[in-house]
Amino acid sequence: MKPDIKAKITIIRQTPVGSGYRPAHLIETYLTTGVHAYIGVDRVECGETTEGFITFISPEYYPHTLEPGMEIQFQEGKRITGYAVVMEIYNELLRK
Repeated sequence: MKPDIKAKITIIRQTPVGSGYRPAHLIETYLTTGVHAYIGVDRVECGETTEGFITFISPEYYPHTLEPGMEIQFQEGKRITGYAVVMEIYNELLRK
């Protein structure tokens, strides 16, 4: 799958995550799954920030909602596990 965005991703959950991590992302009022692929690292620990790519599962349901610099919260259930700051947008459908 081609990534939708490149982002600075910060993890705040207690256990580390690796590429392939699939939390729910809150984009405006829509909660959607996104798959993370981290650049240059095998895993990301609590409190660490790294650059990576995110591929969203259903971007057609929230078109024209993202812009560079925007922060996206992600979570597992109700627990917030991190956030991503949009650096680049590759999927034009998502560009605000």
